Amino acid sequence: MPPTELVGDTAVVLLRPAQGPPAAVLKVARGLLGAADLRTQRRVLAELAIHQGLGDEWRELLPRILAFDERTDATVSVESYRPGIDLAEVLARHPNRVEELTAAALSAIAPLHRRTATFVVVDNVCLLRRWVVEPVASLTDICRRLEPGLVPEVDRLGTMLRQTLVGRRMPVSWTHGNYTPDNVRVAGVRGPVTGIVDWGGARPGQPALIDEYLMILMASCQVERADLGAVVAERLRAGGLSDGERHALRAARDQADADIGGRERIHERIDERVAILLTWLHHVADSWRKCATHPNQHIWFATNVAPVLHTVAAWHGFDVSSARAAAPQAAHR
Repeated sequence: MPPTELVGDTAVVLLRPAQGPPAAVLKVARGLLGAADLRTQRRVLAELAIHQGLGDEWRELLPRILAFDERTDATVSVESYRPGIDLAEVLARHPNRVEELTAAALSAIAPLHRRTATFVVVDNVCLLRRWVVEPVASLTDICRRLEPGLVPEVDRLGTMLRQTLVGRRMPVSWTHGNYTPDNVRVAGVRGPVTGIVDWGGARPGQPALIDEYLMILMASCQVERADLGAVVAERLRAGGLSDGERHALRAARDQADADIGGRERIHERIDERVAILLTWLHHVADSWRKCATHPNQHIWFATNVAPVLHTVAAWHGFDVSSARAAAPQAAHR
């Protein structure tokens, strides 16, 4: 993290003593979105700090809110500094270590998913509304504004996801919501993870796979120097994750399963293409909230959204029954 940077409408400044490493991070949000994210992070960190299922060792990875103030012209938050280097920076310098570092990042978030997990059967309107209907509505709005011809593909995508998920028994848990290499701190090129930051998108009752697959996809975007739309479209055409991505996911999940011994495995068997699409859908819907008024929104759409919808349009071989049948195989590949 540089000494000062601008993230959306929020200025981020490292606070340093006269000597030594930074002691805290100052965030000043002057817009509504940034202020909402800071308020959410404050509430989330307070809830996770007292959650009975989470241990002190894992909570050490999280920043602590040291001061918080809402003014007429800005919302100000001061949080403790998590030592280390941004994972994104390490991947930029050492792309050959992407599999190992991605597995480390997935293992770091696993205790949150595992220790806050409950199982639900996706058979009610409330879950489908949160997981599919609402983000699909956002995606429909995006297409109506920027490329109306793709609206039918959004409708098709929504129908496919609803039919694939309904009736499925899945774990839900707290999720970070924007679990990318930019939000993970590591000690060095070999890890370990020293911090997980920026919790403004965290929510309970979400599929844990969204955190997992977003980290995997965004790490691949970085090392391949490709946009998210290109990476997602390629994975869909290939039938799922690459071998390296799958190895990282399996290594992290095997470690999590070893940690819980004989207790119930929390990893749902779901077709990788469905998991990729659901993750991409949530990320795009959240990103649109932040860039809807951005002057480069057409470029963002062309690189992050359109390639995936064009792939869905050409994806005539996919159907719900094949996705359900492939799920057990995908889980053990």
